Amino acid sequence: MTLKKKWAEHLDRNDMTYWSHWWFAVGHGYHCIRAGIYLLIHGFLPCFYRHAGSKLVHRLEKDFVERENELNK
Repeated sequence: MTLKKKWAEHLDRNDMTYWSHWWFAVGHGYHCIRAGIYLLIHGFLPCFYRHAGSKLVHRLEKDFVERENELNK
């Protein structure tokens, strides 16, 4: 399968345009990077950002479950 077909199939399967997919993916990537930085700080200074990891996991789960529910309507 060509890259173009894989690309189109992924966007179609998720009912997204390129730009809506871009915002969704980049937005979540940003939150992962930010949480990673917080977790690095937490590793050195345990009193800071004590809930950064669990908050990220809950946020991602909520967003992806909501997105999946939208697709299954």
